Amino acid sequence: MESLVSTIANKLIPSGQGVISVTGAGGKTTLLVSLGRYLKDKGLSVLLTTTTKIQSPKTYDFETDEVFTDETAVLQYEVEKGKSVFYAQKALMDPKKMISPRPEVLSLLIKRFDAVLIEADGSRQLPLKYHTQRDPVILPETSATVAVMGASAWGECIDNVCFGFESTRKVDDAFISFLINDAEGAFKRAQGDCLLLINQADIFQPDIRSLECVYPVILGSLREDRVYAKTLC
Repeated sequence: MESLVSTIANKLIPSGQGVISVTGAGGKTTLLVSLGRYLKDKGLSVLLTTTTKIQSPKTYDFETDEVFTDETAVLQYEVEKGKSVFYAQKALMDPKKMISPRPEVLSLLIKRFDAVLIEADGSRQLPLKYHTQRDPVILPETSATVAVMGASAWGECIDNVCFGFESTRKVDDAFISFLINDAEGAFKRAQGDCLLLINQADIFQPDIRSLECVYPVILGSLREDRVYAKTLC
């Protein structure tokens, strides 16, 4: 069985150095944690952070060696190989969420870590995302972008499973292709090496060959760490 996480890592960060922005819906945070664990085990220094909002480490285990919510403390931290760090700022209005650090602080930290993994989007835990004017937030240092979609959305009412898009139609291959290619869709503002991950293949396995996408596509399950199909360029 081919490992999903190692496939993504080897495709987007083969040298062990880079900044990966994760957008979309249906597994962004899980991918962030899985990549962080994999790269740390490879002996790299890893930073997990966000440019929008992310769950609080008080309610979600990011599996990092250190957790910082204060910029002075994280800037004083001595980065070590084989260690991972979570850093985001507290959200005053929502204790269950963390928000983006200041861009200038992120720019300093990016220079210190081998790998920086950024949750650059929000989706309210739905499996699909149609972007608003303000998101995603992609840093100029980004070297690779992963757009995530959840296969559990296929066959469901768009209103119920797609954040930011209203329709009573059912999700099908045509709608997914629309989300992939529309200006406000999956690859809005994407830069660097790009890849589409269709997660949750343990729930449903769409035929990815029918999708219109100029970037590599992986159908997989983060829960199983398994690749079901891929169209890697």
